[in-house]
Amino acid sequence: MGRMNNRIFDHIGLKLLSLIMAIVVWVVVANVDDYKTTKRITGIEIEFINGETITDNNMVYEVPEGTAIDIVVKGRRKLVEKLTNQDFRAVADLSKMSVTNAVTVTVSAINSSTARDITISYASNDAVNVAVEKKIESQLAINVRTSSDVAEGYAIRSKTPTPNLITVKGAESVIDMINEVVVDVDVKDADSTLTTTAVPVFLSKSGEAIDPSKFEYDVESVAVTVEIAKTKELAVKVKTTGDVRDGYSVASIDYQPTSVLVVGDAKDLAKVDEIVIDDIDVTNRIDHLETSVAVADYLPSGITIADNTEEIMIKVVVEKLEEKSLVLQSDAINLVGKNSDYTYNYLSGTGYSLKVKGLKDKLDTLNVTNLIPSVDVTGYGPGKHTFTVSLKEIPGIQVIGDINVEIEIVKNE
Repeated sequence: MGRMNNRIFDHIGLKLLSLIMAIVVWVVVANVDDYKTTKRITGIEIEFINGETITDNNMVYEVPEGTAIDIVVKGRRKLVEKLTNQDFRAVADLSKMSVTNAVTVTVSAINSSTARDITISYASNDAVNVAVEKKIESQLAINVRTSSDVAEGYAIRSKTPTPNLITVKGAESVIDMINEVVVDVDVKDADSTLTTTAVPVFLSKSGEAIDPSKFEYDVESVAVTVEIAKTKELAVKVKTTGDVRDGYSVASIDYQPTSVLVVGDAKDLAKVDEIVIDDIDVTNRIDHLETSVAVADYLPSGITIADNTEEIMIKVVVEKLEEKSLVLQSDAINLVGKNSDYTYNYLSGTGYSLKVKGLKDKLDTLNVTNLIPSVDVTGYGPGKHTFTVSLKEIPGIQVIGDINVEIEIVKNE
């Protein structure tokens, strides 16, 4: 036993030195194997807290889309290499937002032991800018938008959404972007009234759809009724009322369109063939009149416009009357009711001066024969008689004064 103890303590200094050297080597090897390192960790989603400090003041805020932050982590290799963006939490406290709307982002490790063994530095900006705006509310009309064409011979008579108003709330800049709210209905080949439901679509001024997640609205679904009925083409006629100033005349009435497509029940359509616009007042006018009238004002009850025609454009041309002198030869006068037992001789000459007044284009083509001059001698016997020459009335032509002729009737021998 004594010899064994002596062996244990033999060369005790060398043995202690060997132990110390072994521990040192182990520490060196351990440190070489698990040295400190750094790692970039990207895409840590930022969590925004205390947003009520903004919204409670009737304001709204919007954070940049896909807001994330990158960090650089330093620590023991074996720990750092296993870390991902899921091991960290990034927080932006909106109650601490600066006057420039910047919010500092704080990143920490979720695991407390990990937090003690690493250091974090920021590889990207450690602050984000938040857009803050006044929150407003607006009420907008809901319009029905149809696609495709109804069956031939039919048209859309009315489009009714229920409800017809929608309330939107959100950032002022976003709400101001909304130009129109529509619901879409496909009416392909329809020949009877349609009922359906549709989701409201929010459109900008350029007609592009706006993402509804950017604001609040109170109508998720709209009931829509699209009334479809028979169509008919109606001719348009325009008439004037009143008289232009003396010495002037209506030269022409031009208007577009000259026909309009309307829609209604078959029994109502059967009662009408034309649209008459008869109240275009030209009283005392000396110049042209250009105006427009709403077609709907001249349609009978139960009939509405089937196309996009809302107005009739009308132009009334008023021109000054001109005068023209003509010569009426006696042989151009037709004697009506002549008796073959008599001879008829003109005593006042063979040519008579005739003055007419009218529009230039009508006067340019007017001659005496157009007026068909005539004298009725029916029942007149021998002797000298004075007659007034009858002339045919021509629209737009006014004869100035009368032409009197003296005729001697002589009995044949």
